[in-house]
Parts: sequence; C-alpha cells; structure tokens
Amino acid sequence: MTSDDSGAGDGRAGDGRAGDGRAGDRVVDASERSRYEIVRDGAVLGFAAYQKAKDLIVFTHTEIDPEYEGQGLGGRLVRAALDDVRTQGLPVLPTCPFVQGWMAKHPDYADLDYRRRPR
Repeated sequence: MTSDDSGAGDGRAGDGRAGDGRAGDRVVDASERSRYEIVRDGAVLGFAAYQKAKDLIVFTHTEIDPEYEGQGLGGRLVRAALDDVRTQGLPVLPTCPFVQGWMAKHPDYADLDYRRRPR
C-alpha cells in the first residue's frame, strides 16, 4: 500500500496507492517493520507502528521526524493508514494517543474504532 498525490489509484489495497498526500509524499505499509511510513524522496519522515492480530490492528506509536513536525504529516500518515486498514475490513484499537486523538476529531473514521463495535 502506498499513498501519493498523483491522483492515480482508487485507494483499494493491492493497487499500490491509497489515501491522500502532498506531492512527493507517499505512505507505505512497511509490514516487515509493522508500521506505516510516510516517505519523501526515499527518506522516511515518520511512521505509525502497529501490531496486527487476526481480527484487529492495534496502533501503538506514531512519530514524525522533528524537522518535519507542524506540516500535517502525522494527519496524512494516519488518514492513509486508516484508509488502508478499512480496505482490509479490520477494526482499529488506537492505543497511540495521536491516532486516538486524530480519530476523535474525524468522526467519519469512528466505524473503525474497535471499542465502538458491538461485541
């Protein structure tokens, strides 16, 4: 899964693109490191770490390089990651305070919150 600003792709997992971003920024699922990364010109600017279980994804930590803070990268990273998770049909348990706060500010992602799902 990657995200860029080219307008190509429809956001479905498997087509190589999802979400939104700024020209030159991509969000990729670096599954071998259990994290989504926001990348510009080959450099990782930040990441959202996760633990994937059989029936949910737990977001544990989000970090943006201090040099790039305040540019909205964290929000773009989380949006693209959650868009990708949505295509997988998995709920999210946001233990990371940043992901939890972002989801609280974006009610259109409330349906992904594991804590809000009927059991």
